Amino acid sequence: MKINLFPTWMLVDNDAVHGSTVVVIDVLRATSTIIAGMENGASSIIPVEDIETASRLVGPGDRGGKLLAGEWKGMPIDGFDIFNSPNDFTREKIDGKTVIFTTTNGTRAIVSAAKAEQVIICSLNNLSAVSKAVSENEKLNIICAGNAGRLSSEDLLCAGLLIESLEGKGKRDFPSDAGGIALLLAKEHSGNIEEFIRGTDRGRQLLDLGYESDIVYCSDLDSSSIVPEVKQGKVVV
Repeated sequence: MKINLFPTWMLVDNDAVHGSTVVVIDVLRATSTIIAGMENGASSIIPVEDIETASRLVGPGDRGGKLLAGEWKGMPIDGFDIFNSPNDFTREKIDGKTVIFTTTNGTRAIVSAAKAEQVIICSLNNLSAVSKAVSENEKLNIICAGNAGRLSSEDLLCAGLLIESLEGKGKRDFPSDAGGIALLLAKEHSGNIEEFIRGTDRGRQLLDLGYESDIVYCSDLDSSSIVPEVKQGKVVV
């Protein structure tokens, strides 16, 4: 299996992902939040790049069936219904609703894969399910969201655990060093995932902001068996 890992969404090569299967990872928190939303009954989640685009997709008469959700630079967005937190995407709020979702990095990472044939949403929560879904692919592109162009260790850890889980699926070929580095990170920290995430840059920021429960949620390996995919611009299961 040829595995190409983009360590941030800003480094995505559009030609490389064209027509391929892409796995998008943003552990803290967009892909974890999307998985929570789909688990809790959202009819679909529409990832968009920015606040303005999201706002245009929900008119005054749409608010019964559509919700605006997300964050910008880690903070809630004025006028939006839900924050970018898996603990805010509850069944009571989103069951049966279409969620228009924008975040600083995660939704941009998803949009960056628009030319792919298949886009799969992955976090630690559904890692084994995603691994099974992509295990027969000859070529796989993994996009880590990162943080404003910088590496996010928790995303690399998740990517490394995914790569590690694909052992035995043929010889792995890493076109760049990123995949091998992520695999080394996974081998070192697979036994202390939550502790590791608490110590990352983003993990410490969330702790300072009072979102410890999100870190606990996002660190819960294989708590979900769903494999959300982006189809015609909408995340569905």
